[in-house]
Amino acid sequence: MNFVVERNEILTRLEAVSGAAASKTVKPILSGIYFSVKGESIVQLTATDLETAIKTEVKAKHIDGQDGFVVDAKVALEIVRNLPEGEIIFEIEETNLIIRAGKSRFTLPTMDPEEFPNVETTTGGVEFVVSVSAIELMIDRVIFCAARDEFMRNLNGVYWEFEGGFLRLVAADGFRMALAEERIDVSVDDHFLLTLKSMRDLQNSMKSAMSDEMKIVYDGSRVGFYFDGTEMVSKVVDAEFPDYKRVLPKSFKSRVRLYTSNLSDAVRRASIAARLGSDSIKLDIKDELLRIIARSPDHGEAIEEIEGKKEGDNLVIAFNPRFLSESLRKIDTEEVELNFVDSNSPLQINPIDVQGYTYIIMPIRLI
Repeated sequence: MNFVVERNEILTRLEAVSGAAASKTVKPILSGIYFSVKGESIVQLTATDLETAIKTEVKAKHIDGQDGFVVDAKVALEIVRNLPEGEIIFEIEETNLIIRAGKSRFTLPTMDPEEFPNVETTTGGVEFVVSVSAIELMIDRVIFCAARDEFMRNLNGVYWEFEGGFLRLVAADGFRMALAEERIDVSVDDHFLLTLKSMRDLQNSMKSAMSDEMKIVYDGSRVGFYFDGTEMVSKVVDAEFPDYKRVLPKSFKSRVRLYTSNLSDAVRRASIAARLGSDSIKLDIKDELLRIIARSPDHGEAIEEIEGKKEGDNLVIAFNPRFLSESLRKIDTEEVELNFVDSNSPLQINPIDVQGYTYIIMPIRLI
Protein backbone atom coordinates (compact mmCIF):
# COMPACT_ATOMS: atom_id res chain seq x y z
CA MET A 1 0.00 0.00 0.00
CA ASN A 2 1.18 3.52 -0.70
CA PHE A 3 -0.45 6.92 -0.91
CA VAL A 4 0.43 10.57 -1.43
CA VAL A 5 -1.03 13.43 0.63
CA GLU A 6 -0.38 17.09 1.30
CA ARG A 7 1.61 17.65 4.48
CA ASN A 8 -0.76 20.22 6.00
CA GLU A 9 -3.83 18.03 5.43
CA ILE A 10 -2.37 14.88 6.96
CA LEU A 11 -0.89 16.89 9.86
CA THR A 12 -4.29 18.34 10.78
CA ARG A 13 -5.86 14.88 10.78
CA LEU A 14 -3.00 13.28 12.72
CA GLU A 15 -3.37 15.95 15.39
CA ALA A 16 -7.12 15.25 15.52
CA VAL A 17 -6.76 11.52 16.24
CA SER A 18 -3.44 11.18 18.08
CA GLY A 19 -4.88 12.20 21.45
CA ALA A 20 -7.11 9.11 21.48
CA ALA A 21 -4.12 6.77 21.23
CA ALA A 22 -3.12 5.29 24.58
CA SER A 23 0.07 6.79 26.06
CA LYS A 24 0.52 4.07 28.71
CA THR A 25 -0.70 0.62 27.79
CA VAL A 26 0.20 -3.05 28.03
CA LYS A 27 -1.13 -3.42 24.47
CA PRO A 28 1.26 -1.67 22.05
CA ILE A 29 -1.42 -1.69 19.31
CA LEU A 30 -3.41 0.89 21.33
CA SER A 31 -0.54 3.38 21.04
CA GLY A 32 -0.89 3.38 17.27
CA ILE A 33 -2.94 4.96 14.50
CA TYR A 34 -4.64 2.61 12.07
CA PHE A 35 -4.42 3.77 8.45
CA SER A 36 -6.96 2.18 6.11
CA VAL A 37 -8.33 2.86 2.63
CA LYS A 38 -11.91 4.07 2.34
CA GLY A 39 -13.04 4.68 -1.20
CA GLU A 40 -10.90 5.59 -4.18
CA SER A 41 -9.19 8.64 -2.71
CA ILE A 42 -9.82 8.58 1.05
CA VAL A 43 -7.47 7.33 3.76
CA GLN A 44 -9.09 6.84 7.16
CA LEU A 45 -7.12 7.34 10.39
CA THR A 46 -8.33 5.66 13.60
CA ALA A 47 -7.01 5.72 17.17
CA THR A 48 -8.46 4.40 20.43
CA ASP A 49 -7.53 3.73 24.05
CA LEU A 50 -10.69 1.59 24.47
CA GLU A 51 -12.39 4.47 26.31
CA THR A 52 -12.41 6.96 23.45
CA ALA A 53 -12.08 6.31 19.73
CA ILE A 54 -11.55 8.88 16.99
CA LYS A 55 -11.83 8.34 13.26
CA THR A 56 -11.06 10.95 10.64
CA GLU A 57 -10.41 11.09 6.91
CA VAL A 58 -7.82 12.67 4.65
CA LYS A 59 -8.07 13.02 0.87
CA ALA A 60 -5.12 11.46 -0.92
CA LYS A 61 -3.75 12.52 -4.31
CA HIS A 62 -2.91 8.91 -5.11
CA ILE A 63 -3.60 5.52 -3.51
CA ASP A 64 -2.17 2.18 -4.59
CA GLY A 65 -3.27 -0.96 -2.71
CA GLN A 66 -5.86 -1.70 -0.06
CA ASP A 67 -3.89 -3.15 2.86
CA GLY A 68 -3.97 -1.10 6.05
CA PHE A 69 -1.26 -0.65 8.65
CA VAL A 70 -0.79 0.58 12.23
CA VAL A 71 2.08 2.84 13.25
CA ASP A 72 3.02 4.54 16.52
CA ALA A 73 0.91 7.71 16.85
CA LYS A 74 3.46 9.94 18.57
CA VAL A 75 6.30 9.07 16.21
CA ALA A 76 4.21 9.53 13.06
CA LEU A 77 2.86 12.87 14.30
CA GLU A 78 6.30 14.19 15.25
CA ILE A 79 7.78 13.22 11.88
CA VAL A 80 5.00 14.84 9.83
CA ARG A 81 5.00 17.92 12.04
CA ASN A 82 8.68 18.51 11.26
CA LEU A 83 8.54 17.86 7.52
CA PRO A 84 8.39 20.82 5.07
CA GLU A 85 5.20 21.77 3.28
CA GLY A 86 4.37 19.86 0.13
CA GLU A 87 3.62 16.25 -0.76
CA ILE A 88 4.38 13.35 1.58
CA ILE A 89 4.61 9.75 0.37
CA PHE A 90 3.57 6.92 2.70
CA GLU A 91 4.70 3.52 1.45
CA ILE A 92 4.70 0.03 2.96
CA GLU A 93 7.78 -2.13 2.39
CA GLU A 94 7.31 -5.55 3.97
CA THR A 95 6.64 -4.75 7.66
CA ASN A 96 7.90 -1.16 7.61
CA LEU A 97 6.34 2.19 6.75
CA ILE A 98 8.48 4.52 4.65
CA ILE A 99 7.65 8.23 4.94
CA ARG A 100 9.28 10.40 2.26
CA ALA A 101 9.16 14.12 1.60
CA GLY A 102 11.74 15.90 -0.55
CA LYS A 103 15.12 14.51 0.49
CA SER A 104 13.85 13.26 3.88
CA ARG A 105 13.16 9.57 4.43
CA PHE A 106 11.99 7.83 7.60
CA THR A 107 11.51 4.11 8.22
CA LEU A 108 9.05 3.05 10.95
CA PRO A 109 8.08 -0.45 12.08
CA THR A 110 4.37 -1.22 11.68
CA MET A 111 1.99 -3.29 13.80
CA ASP A 112 -0.50 -5.90 12.65
CA PRO A 113 -3.82 -4.19 11.81
CA GLU A 114 -5.65 -7.46 12.61
CA GLU A 115 -4.89 -6.75 16.28
CA PHE A 116 -6.45 -3.29 16.19
CA PRO A 117 -9.80 -3.21 18.05
CA ASN A 118 -13.00 -2.75 16.10
CA VAL A 119 -14.52 0.71 16.59
CA GLU A 120 -18.30 0.85 16.27
CA THR A 121 -20.40 3.96 15.78
CA THR A 122 -23.25 4.86 18.12
CA THR A 123 -26.78 4.07 16.97
CA GLY A 124 -30.20 4.89 18.43
CA GLY A 125 -30.86 6.88 21.57
CA VAL A 126 -30.91 10.67 21.76
CA GLU A 127 -29.69 12.59 18.71
CA PHE A 128 -29.35 16.32 18.13
CA VAL A 129 -27.34 18.82 16.09
CA VAL A 130 -25.25 21.64 17.58
CA SER A 131 -22.72 24.22 16.48
CA VAL A 132 -19.07 23.12 16.63
CA SER A 133 -17.95 26.63 17.61
CA ALA A 134 -20.59 26.77 20.37
CA ILE A 135 -19.45 23.44 21.83
CA GLU A 136 -15.81 24.53 21.63
CA LEU A 137 -16.63 27.69 23.58
CA MET A 138 -18.75 25.85 26.16
CA ILE A 139 -16.02 23.28 26.83
CA ASP A 140 -13.36 25.97 27.12
CA ARG A 141 -15.47 27.86 29.67
CA VAL A 142 -15.91 24.89 32.02
CA ILE A 143 -13.14 22.31 31.56
CA PHE A 144 -10.59 24.14 33.74
CA CYS A 145 -12.83 23.56 36.77
CA ALA A 146 -12.81 19.75 36.46
CA ALA A 147 -10.85 17.79 39.09
CA ARG A 148 -7.43 16.62 37.88
CA ASP A 149 -7.34 13.56 40.17
CA GLU A 150 -8.45 10.51 38.14
CA PHE A 151 -9.52 8.75 41.35
CA MET A 152 -12.25 11.38 41.79
CA ARG A 153 -14.25 9.66 39.05
CA ASN A 154 -17.43 11.74 39.48
CA LEU A 155 -15.53 15.05 39.25
CA ASN A 156 -12.68 14.16 36.86
CA GLY A 157 -14.69 15.15 33.79
CA VAL A 158 -17.50 17.27 32.38
CA TYR A 159 -21.20 16.65 33.01
CA TRP A 160 -23.51 16.99 30.00
CA GLU A 161 -27.19 17.65 30.63
CA PHE A 162 -29.94 18.28 28.09
CA GLU A 163 -33.08 19.53 29.76
CA GLY A 164 -35.95 21.78 28.76
CA GLY A 165 -34.48 22.58 25.34
CA PHE A 166 -31.04 23.48 26.74
CA LEU A 167 -27.68 21.73 26.68
CA ARG A 168 -25.64 22.39 29.83
CA LEU A 169 -22.01 21.57 30.48
CA VAL A 170 -20.88 21.58 34.11
CA ALA A 171 -17.48 20.94 35.70
CA ALA A 172 -16.49 21.09 39.37
CA ASP A 173 -13.60 20.04 41.62
CA GLY A 174 -15.14 20.56 45.06
CA PHE A 175 -13.85 24.14 45.41
CA ARG A 176 -15.34 25.78 42.33
CA MET A 177 -17.78 25.10 39.52
CA ALA A 178 -18.41 26.37 36.00
CA LEU A 179 -21.66 26.08 34.03
CA ALA A 180 -22.27 26.89 30.37
CA GLU A 181 -25.53 26.39 28.47
CA GLU A 182 -26.81 26.63 24.93
CA ARG A 183 -30.32 26.26 23.52
CA ILE A 184 -30.79 23.09 21.42
CA ASP A 185 -33.61 21.45 19.50
CA VAL A 186 -34.26 18.29 21.54
CA SER A 187 -37.33 17.35 23.55
CA VAL A 188 -35.80 14.53 25.61
CA ASP A 189 -34.23 15.18 29.03
CA ASP A 190 -31.12 13.14 29.87
CA HIS A 191 -27.51 13.45 30.99
CA PHE A 192 -24.08 11.80 30.90
CA LEU A 193 -20.57 12.28 32.26
CA LEU A 194 -17.39 12.19 30.14
CA THR A 195 -13.85 11.93 31.48
CA LEU A 196 -11.44 14.85 31.38
CA LYS A 197 -9.29 12.95 28.87
CA SER A 198 -12.28 12.40 26.57
CA MET A 199 -13.10 16.09 26.76
CA ARG A 200 -9.55 17.05 25.85
CA ASP A 201 -9.62 14.59 22.96
CA LEU A 202 -12.85 16.18 21.74
CA GLN A 203 -11.37 19.67 22.04
CA ASN A 204 -8.34 18.58 20.06
CA SER A 205 -10.30 16.83 17.32
CA MET A 206 -12.62 19.81 16.78
CA LYS A 207 -9.65 21.94 15.72
CA SER A 208 -9.73 20.13 12.37
CA ALA A 209 -13.41 20.94 11.70
CA MET A 210 -14.01 22.88 8.50
CA SER A 211 -17.79 23.15 8.93
CA ASP A 212 -19.77 24.29 11.98
CA GLU A 213 -22.30 21.46 12.26
CA MET A 214 -21.93 18.61 14.73
CA LYS A 215 -24.26 15.70 15.38
CA ILE A 216 -24.27 14.23 18.90
CA VAL A 217 -25.72 10.76 19.51
CA TYR A 218 -26.13 9.30 23.01
CA ASP A 219 -27.21 5.65 23.30
CA GLY A 220 -27.11 5.28 27.10
CA SER A 221 -23.55 3.99 27.43
CA ARG A 222 -21.60 5.79 24.69
CA VAL A 223 -21.62 9.23 23.09
CA GLY A 224 -20.79 9.86 19.45
CA PHE A 225 -19.68 13.21 18.03
CA TYR A 226 -19.83 13.44 14.22
CA PHE A 227 -18.57 16.41 12.20
CA ASP A 228 -16.76 17.15 8.95
CA GLY A 229 -15.49 13.61 8.22
CA THR A 230 -14.46 13.04 11.83
CA GLU A 231 -16.22 10.89 14.40
CA MET A 232 -15.40 10.44 18.06
CA VAL A 233 -17.06 7.79 20.22
CA SER A 234 -16.54 7.83 23.98
CA LYS A 235 -17.79 5.67 26.84
CA VAL A 236 -19.68 7.55 29.53
CA VAL A 237 -18.44 7.43 33.12
CA ASP A 238 -20.35 5.12 35.43
CA ALA A 239 -20.40 7.58 38.34
CA GLU A 240 -22.91 10.06 39.75
CA PHE A 241 -22.11 13.73 39.25
CA PRO A 242 -23.11 15.85 42.30
CA ASP A 243 -26.36 17.82 42.19
CA TYR A 244 -24.88 21.07 40.90
CA LYS A 245 -28.16 22.95 41.26
CA ARG A 246 -27.85 22.78 45.06
CA VAL A 247 -24.67 24.86 44.83
CA LEU A 248 -26.28 27.68 42.86
CA PRO A 249 -27.26 30.49 45.29
CA LYS A 250 -30.97 31.30 45.39
CA SER A 251 -30.55 34.97 46.34
CA PHE A 252 -27.84 37.51 47.07
CA LYS A 253 -27.23 40.18 49.70
CA SER A 254 -24.49 42.02 47.82
CA ARG A 255 -23.66 42.70 44.18
CA VAL A 256 -20.59 44.46 42.80
CA ARG A 257 -20.19 45.46 39.17
CA LEU A 258 -16.60 46.02 37.98
CA TYR A 259 -14.54 46.32 34.83
CA THR A 260 -13.26 42.80 34.11
CA SER A 261 -9.73 43.87 33.13
CA ASN A 262 -9.35 46.04 36.27
CA LEU A 263 -10.37 43.19 38.54
CA SER A 264 -8.28 40.61 36.70
CA ASP A 265 -5.14 42.78 36.80
CA ALA A 266 -5.59 43.60 40.48
CA VAL A 267 -6.08 39.95 41.44
CA ARG A 268 -3.00 38.97 39.44
CA ARG A 269 -0.84 41.56 41.20
CA ALA A 270 -2.16 40.68 44.65
CA SER A 271 -1.49 37.01 43.93
CA ILE A 272 2.25 37.72 44.08
CA ALA A 273 2.06 38.44 47.79
CA ALA A 274 -0.54 35.70 48.33
CA ARG A 275 1.79 33.02 46.93
CA LEU A 276 4.44 34.00 49.45
CA GLY A 277 2.02 33.75 52.37
CA SER A 278 -1.29 31.98 52.99
CA ASP A 279 -2.15 31.69 49.26
CA SER A 280 -5.36 33.62 49.83
CA ILE A 281 -6.62 37.10 49.11
CA LYS A 282 -9.25 39.06 51.03
CA LEU A 283 -11.93 41.14 49.35
CA ASP A 284 -13.13 44.04 51.48
CA ILE A 285 -16.25 45.52 49.88
CA LYS A 286 -17.40 48.82 51.33
CA ASP A 287 -19.64 51.35 49.61
CA GLU A 288 -18.35 51.85 46.03
CA LEU A 289 -14.85 50.53 46.72
CA LEU A 290 -13.39 47.02 46.52
CA ARG A 291 -10.10 46.50 48.34
CA ILE A 292 -8.05 43.38 47.57
CA ILE A 293 -5.62 42.50 50.35
CA ALA A 294 -2.92 39.82 50.44
CA ARG A 295 -0.47 39.42 53.32
CA SER A 296 2.68 37.40 53.92
CA PRO A 297 4.29 37.36 57.39
CA ASP A 298 7.77 37.33 55.86
CA HIS A 299 7.26 39.31 52.64
CA GLY A 300 4.88 42.15 53.47
CA GLU A 301 1.49 42.81 51.91
CA ALA A 302 -0.27 43.96 48.76
CA ILE A 303 -3.35 46.18 48.63
CA GLU A 304 -5.31 46.96 45.47
CA GLU A 305 -8.29 49.32 45.30
CA ILE A 306 -10.93 49.23 42.54
CA GLU A 307 -13.97 51.42 42.14
CA GLY A 308 -17.22 49.69 41.24
CA LYS A 309 -20.99 49.82 41.56
CA LYS A 310 -22.31 48.07 44.66
CA GLU A 311 -25.79 47.04 45.68
CA GLY A 312 -26.56 45.67 49.13
CA ASP A 313 -24.44 45.03 52.22
CA ASN A 314 -20.76 45.65 52.86
CA LEU A 315 -18.77 42.43 53.04
CA VAL A 316 -15.37 40.89 53.80
CA ILE A 317 -14.60 37.53 52.19
CA ALA A 318 -11.47 35.53 51.20
CA PHE A 319 -10.63 33.34 48.20
CA ASN A 320 -7.90 31.34 46.54
CA PRO A 321 -6.55 33.90 44.03
CA ARG A 322 -5.89 31.27 41.35
CA PHE A 323 -9.56 30.30 41.28
CA LEU A 324 -10.54 33.95 40.78
CA SER A 325 -7.92 34.56 38.08
CA GLU A 326 -8.79 31.46 36.06
CA SER A 327 -12.48 32.30 36.12
CA LEU A 328 -11.93 35.90 35.03
CA ARG A 329 -9.78 34.78 32.10
CA LYS A 330 -12.81 33.00 30.64
CA ILE A 331 -14.98 36.14 30.75
CA ASP A 332 -14.69 38.24 27.60
CA THR A 333 -17.19 40.97 28.45
CA GLU A 334 -16.08 44.46 29.44
CA GLU A 335 -17.78 44.24 32.84
CA VAL A 336 -18.34 41.46 35.33
CA GLU A 337 -20.71 41.06 38.27
CA LEU A 338 -19.76 39.50 41.61
CA ASN A 339 -22.75 38.18 43.55
CA PHE A 340 -22.39 37.44 47.28
CA VAL A 341 -24.60 35.84 49.94
CA ASP A 342 -22.27 36.22 52.95
CA SER A 343 -18.65 35.62 53.98
CA ASN A 344 -19.08 31.85 54.22
CA SER A 345 -21.17 31.19 51.09
CA PRO A 346 -20.13 30.64 47.45
CA LEU A 347 -19.46 33.59 45.16
CA GLN A 348 -21.25 33.61 41.80
CA ILE A 349 -19.47 35.39 38.95
CA ASN A 350 -21.40 36.44 35.84
CA PRO A 351 -20.45 38.42 32.72
CA ILE A 352 -22.62 41.49 32.20
CA ASP A 353 -25.34 41.27 29.53
CA VAL A 354 -24.39 37.73 28.48
CA GLN A 355 -26.57 34.74 29.29
CA GLY A 356 -25.43 31.16 29.35
CA TYR A 357 -22.47 30.82 31.68
CA THR A 358 -21.65 31.33 35.34
CA TYR A 359 -18.88 30.48 37.82
CA ILE A 360 -19.15 29.47 41.46
CA ILE A 361 -16.20 29.74 43.85
CA MET A 362 -16.14 28.56 47.45
CA PRO A 363 -14.61 31.06 49.89
CA ILE A 364 -11.79 30.47 52.33
CA ARG A 365 -12.91 30.80 55.94
CA LEU A 366 -11.59 33.96 57.55
CA ILE A 367 -9.63 33.51 60.76
